[in-house]
Amino acid sequence: MNILDWIDFGKVSAERDDLLSSYFFDNGVLKAVCDSPTSFLVLGRKGAGKTAIFRHLTENPRKFLGPEDLLVALSFEDYNWNIHALLTNDNKADSMLYKQSWRFVVLVESLKAISAWFSQKGKTPPKQIATATKLLERLFDSPVPTIYQIVGRKLLSLSGFKLPKAGLDLEDGGLDSVSVEGGEVSFEQVQKDQSLRQHLSENIENLIEYLDKALTSTREQWPTTFICFDRVDEAWDEVSYEASRKVIAGLVAASDSINAQYKGKIRPIVFLREDIFDSLSLNDANKLREDCGALLHWTKDSIANLILRRVNYFGHKQGHPPVTSLDALFDKNEMRQGARPSRYILLRTMMRPRDLISLLNRTIDTMKDKANDPFADNSPAFEKLECESVYDAEPGYSEWLKLEVLEEWKVQRPSITGLFNALQNHGSTNFSIASLSKELRNLGINEAPAEILDNLRFLFENSVIGFRLGSSNEWRFKCFYPSQGFVESEEYRVHHGLVRALNLTETRKAA
Repeated sequence: MNILDWIDFGKVSAERDDLLSSYFFDNGVLKAVCDSPTSFLVLGRKGAGKTAIFRHLTENPRKFLGPEDLLVALSFEDYNWNIHALLTNDNKADSMLYKQSWRFVVLVESLKAISAWFSQKGKTPPKQIATATKLLERLFDSPVPTIYQIVGRKLLSLSGFKLPKAGLDLEDGGLDSVSVEGGEVSFEQVQKDQSLRQHLSENIENLIEYLDKALTSTREQWPTTFICFDRVDEAWDEVSYEASRKVIAGLVAASDSINAQYKGKIRPIVFLREDIFDSLSLNDANKLREDCGALLHWTKDSIANLILRRVNYFGHKQGHPPVTSLDALFDKNEMRQGARPSRYILLRTMMRPRDLISLLNRTIDTMKDKANDPFADNSPAFEKLECESVYDAEPGYSEWLKLEVLEEWKVQRPSITGLFNALQNHGSTNFSIASLSKELRNLGINEAPAEILDNLRFLFENSVIGFRLGSSNEWRFKCFYPSQGFVESEEYRVHHGLVRALNLTETRKAA
């Protein structure tokens, strides 16, 4: 059977992969974060698979949550981030500026889910839950709309009137005192009018206090509620960078606070790029990473199993027997320098599913080009993946990988472009501190030795470069050895996957 008739590795982007749930492979991070009451962060590099596991959790909640646990999935692909800016307190630290607005989001979504649970179970909700739900319905319509609708014009309307303080007795007819005749208010009006902004902020604070009391006082009467956040980096660009940092820091701070306050009964879980987390201004950021986070990292076996799960899904549909190893897919046992095909390909990835899928898909495309060559006398039939096509696919893949890294860091570390240019101008895969410093000076970038070391550490942490261990032929790249810290070395090497894009000459003296 021609392998091109059945082979497929799925799409690179989880957002666009309609078949993801059919062949999703869990490397254990979901279970780890869901089982730990203190965890609320899932961190991973761009392309590591955060959205994939977010989707898998939301589509298969019973695999990871208890039989009664509730799950609310919030993906912020299309969301009015500007509204958060109206609820800031300029006297607070950056990480606290947007904490209140995110607390509001979490509490509203929790109340909606809990209220729906009582209804589905045919149970009478506690009076506090019922009254709080009626309050939201009076303010934002019935049934309570999605948070994407609330955090928009509906929320702006709160600036047009004064909500009674949460301490007022709203249970016994007090709801009638809540006037909602604020009228239509635009974002621009609230932004420019300090009085409107003050009313909006006070009303949100009163709402938060009231919702907190309703949920806290009834905590033992409803199930654990998970509120999951994905794609909160949608506004992460050069124009919105500073504002986005503060908004996302507020979400992390609010999630930490709520998780502690409700002792894991309300469980916000934030799926976030590792590089973005590292750029946030947070108190005890290292503590949060260690104590409250799960890092999405792939091993050789887990990433191979992810690929095989995909391959065998498509193969089974065409009657192909199961494939048991990546190497069994290829037409040769060894590639250049005696490397097995799986090793050769993994060395050119940063141990992220997106990288591996991209290179393999490009290999298939190259083979299809050969099979459909209009100038060839005979169209080849391939029983297995052709190693030669891997080589042919490398230049395009390498350029793609380079752009992925640049895209990942161009906002928070724009100097990465100059560093890539210096590495390219050096012309060789291996380099020293002195040679990098020279190339940077040639580009008009004059940096002190401490700054050069900081750049090297940054490049290492993102697996753009690795370093030689002493005088040995062993090299350490962060993506392959995640616990390895940066060590100042006499010699560094550019990642295999970037060599072709940077047009570098490979130094042959080291393995």
